[in-house]
Amino acid sequence: MSEYGEEILDRLPENSSLKSSNNPARKVIMNTVGEWLDNYDDNFENMFLNESIGEYIDCHGREYGVYRKLNETDENYKKRIIYQILGHLTADYLINIYKVNLYVNIPNYNPNNNELTSDNQYINDENGFMASADDVTRSILNKKFVLESGIRWL
Repeated sequence: MSEYGEEILDRLPENSSLKSSNNPARKVIMNTVGEWLDNYDDNFENMFLNESIGEYIDCHGREYGVYRKLNETDENYKKRIIYQILGHLTADYLINIYKVNLYVNIPNYNPNNNELTSDNQYINDENGFMASADDVTRSILNKKFVLESGIRWL
């Protein structure tokens, strides 16, 4: 019986046929990958992004082309990697990764009078968002995503 083989199979959905002790594929996993990991010197958890720490997160980041920023914490770096893997733009992505301030977009709003009416983070499909960010962040986002109708920069 392989300890790590069991850990691999425990991560599967409850209704997976690999959970059955009679399944021949289960035996293959237990006697190959599981057995190899039992004898491997490293920390098994670091093979999974959500559980990895330190330099192991950097290995996951390199796999996806996402590199750690100077003095970036492990948790923030993991979030950036996950957002990169997801590959789509969300309000949460703008707020947490790029530190953009988002506001509900009000039709005919005049940014010169400095009256932001809400810090509601939910998308209003009809109007989108108003957002404020520094010029560098704005430039990066405009190159990376098509923001024509969803974001109105203040």
